[in-house]
Amino acid sequence: MTISVAGRPIDRPGGISELGGLVLRFIDGGTQWLQWAAANPNARYQFADETALMAGIQSGLHATPLLLLAKTALLVSPVKLMTLAPGDLRTLAEAEAGKEGVKIGARVAQILADHGLVTQSGLAAGAAFLAGLGVADAPVFQGSSFGDRLATLDLANDPVARESGASGLAREAAAFAIERATTPQEFADYYRAYLQCVTVSRTKPAAPEANLARVRSAVETLAPLMFGYLDCPRVDGPAGPSAIGAAIEEWLMMGRRLGFARLSLGVQQVIANSGFCQPGGGDGRAVDAYLGAAQALLRAGPLDEGQLGQDGMSRSFRVSGDGGEAMVGLGADGMIALAGFRPPPKS
Repeated sequence: MTISVAGRPIDRPGGISELGGLVLRFIDGGTQWLQWAAANPNARYQFADETALMAGIQSGLHATPLLLLAKTALLVSPVKLMTLAPGDLRTLAEAEAGKEGVKIGARVAQILADHGLVTQSGLAAGAAFLAGLGVADAPVFQGSSFGDRLATLDLANDPVARESGASGLAREAAAFAIERATTPQEFADYYRAYLQCVTVSRTKPAAPEANLARVRSAVETLAPLMFGYLDCPRVDGPAGPSAIGAAIEEWLMMGRRLGFARLSLGVQQVIANSGFCQPGGGDGRAVDAYLGAAQALLRAGPLDEGQLGQDGMSRSFRVSGDGGEAMVGLGADGMIALAGFRPPPKS
């Protein structure tokens, strides 16, 4: 045999599971490739499991980890599709085959919502948000990746951002974020940081110049204080909650701290959750207390099962307990980082 999955030879497309077969049909040319590989004595391939098989076929045929469901207008990794139920995959297949109607449209929308999948129209909403702020053509967005576009949509859906809308304060935040950011994700961080810092630090509206001075001072004070909170462990290949939890535990036992994937996110999280922008809160003690509490929660609580990202590589986990709630992210590059931390409300 020329192809095997988890040590089991595959001699035809029907030799894989029902779930694998359903996902395989979404990969353009996937079934034909598997037929060729199973019959060709000169082609030898080994895959750890069917998920790796699907990812390998998609990337090998199309040089991209994302496949396109054209009728649904969805870009998604076959790895993510492998987490859906067979019934959901059949519904998506019906939609891709051209079946229309209110019922199937509603079923598809529910499947997308249940699994956190974003279509072209959803991504367009993120672009419209930037256009409303007058920054859509800013140079920072010229190389936006799929992940960057998802981050922009997440910002557009953020309650804090929605509440500001196209107000003067929102445009102030956008101008500040454009000034500071070098990536779309940094733009989202600094946009949130501006709104959050201004909101908690004033009792009445202030002039834009006063707002900008306050936020700029906070960010410039915070940035060097965050340098010690940027170290992160890495894992090789796909990893579930147990592997991620073990990596975090080992990291903390070495006396290290689980940091943020980027400086701007750390700055934003401290501003949002530590009282740093409140009167008397802007010093290193607030940072150490806030991030020390985050590390204590990570030591005490197990990760939940997490959710796989649309790209099939990133994953987010939640840790919650008496010490608050933390989010841990696994990046496509294998980096494990603190994505957010909310301490418990003060009594």
